[in-house]
Amino acid sequence: MKKFLLLFLLTTVLMLNAQINLNIGSTNVGTAPISSFFSYSYVQQLYPKQEINTSSAGNITGLTFYLDPASTINDSSDWTVYLGHTSKTAFTSGTDWIPASQLTQVYSGTVVKNNNTVEISLTTPFAYNNTDNLVVAAKENSQSIDINNFDEVFYVYPYTPNSTLYYKGDRAVVDPVAPPGGIRADYKSAITISGLTVSSTPACPLMNYPANNAQSISLLPNFKWLAVSGADSYKVSLGTSAGSTDVINQQVVTTTNFTPSAPLNANTTYYLKVTAVSGNIQSSGCADITFKTVPPVPVNDACSGALSATAFPYTYTQNDAVSATNNNGFITICPDAMNDGTWFKFIGDGGQFTVKITMPAGSTFDPQMDIYSGACSNLACVNTADSAGGGGAETMTIPTVAGTEYFINIGSYEETVDVAEDTFTITITKL
Repeated sequence: MKKFLLLFLLTTVLMLNAQINLNIGSTNVGTAPISSFFSYSYVQQLYPKQEINTSSAGNITGLTFYLDPASTINDSSDWTVYLGHTSKTAFTSGTDWIPASQLTQVYSGTVVKNNNTVEISLTTPFAYNNTDNLVVAAKENSQSIDINNFDEVFYVYPYTPNSTLYYKGDRAVVDPVAPPGGIRADYKSAITISGLTVSSTPACPLMNYPANNAQSISLLPNFKWLAVSGADSYKVSLGTSAGSTDVINQQVVTTTNFTPSAPLNANTTYYLKVTAVSGNIQSSGCADITFKTVPPVPVNDACSGALSATAFPYTYTQNDAVSATNNNGFITICPDAMNDGTWFKFIGDGGQFTVKITMPAGSTFDPQMDIYSGACSNLACVNTADSAGGGGAETMTIPTVAGTEYFINIGSYEETVDVAEDTFTITITKL
């Protein structure tokens, strides 16, 4: 009898542990897994392997979604549910649907709300490989809608950008083979995935900032990551080589962000690792995030340090403009004010000079170029160029007076907000 009781208790414990709970305490609402406020909807959601954090591959036997217990979904209960594997981590556009051919229909029928849950049992379990990310897709086929206190009633939690893609409308049932353009969202359904056994260690946090291999990170960055279900704290380590902790060693924090107490070194590559802690158990196998800090303040940050162009054509690529300071504030010498960026100078010879600013391909930097005459302590406006948008070139041709010194400021066009400059190339030619 004792053996039977122990076996029963062990089996019960295993059954209870064979489920993954992801943010089931959330009470925010959104359009996932379906829309209760529109007649028809189709929603795809991405759950990364890292977040699922199962101990091994296994069969998904059911899904549970959570919603406002006071809500009704009587007219939003005709569901078709699909599961699939994907390497996708975000939807890149409103038409970036995962093809229906890569999904497996696991449920079709009428769902029932039980207090604050909708539980779906899969007649045929879905074999999750624990290698890929999981896509959960659902289609709602009822023509009518439910009227509740909130437009949508299902609970969601914030996640990485574009982790959900949804369409909702009143015209027709969606065909998953050719769905219409949808809307991306930065949240996902609070969900229980039944049949999978949670790992014995907490999941590794997913970093929001910085991105892996990010460049030009500030010297006092605010590291941010997503909350891990069940975690009561996190440990932050930072070093100057892979796996090292020579800068920060296992700093315990109870929030999902952390800023170093002292500035980091400029132009330095760092290795960041954040782990989650639940009880006394720490997540394992978490990968480093690599990033590089901003370069030092450029030598031509101020008018007094302007780089001198003496041979023409003159070309210089400013790779460290992101570290330029706004010095004493915005430059208001010309009628169109601008940021104080980086500086150049040349001596006029009585002829015409053309100054051109170009950005590398893909740049969104929107520069303004002002040219002045005189001295740094007493500049006079010659002309301004700010006709292109982000990434566009700026060109200015000016007549010069022989022996007069001309100063060029290349900065962000904003005149009331200090915005960082970015990489550009300046070319000065004589006509």
